[in-house]
Amino acid sequence: MKPYLLLLTLPLCTAALADDKPLATQLGEAMAPYTRKAAEAYSETMLEFMAGGTGPLADGARSTLKMREEQRRKANPQPLRPVKECMKPGNVIDDDVQECVRGYRDKTW
Repeated sequence: MKPYLLLLTLPLCTAALADDKPLATQLGEAMAPYTRKAAEAYSETMLEFMAGGTGPLADGARSTLKMREEQRRKANPQPLRPVKECMKPGNVIDDDVQECVRGYRDKTW
């Protein structure tokens, strides 16, 4: 038996002895977070692949990737930075500077 299979089945077997749920239900519950992550990674990979092309599918994939990135940034806000730290040369304040202040973007100018 492969060592990684033993590491996977051992916790499931011990949990099965302590719970009254059917083993298949326990397995499904135990595997749910991993399958969800795998599905998210596959979806992200396919969107990135399609976004590299041209046409309506590529446009939709790019907008979906942009929307997901905005959702991730809003879900994990960074501490605010001083405007003085992010300001562009010539005291210019634009959308890039606002994103830098909110922690969404690094200062690259």
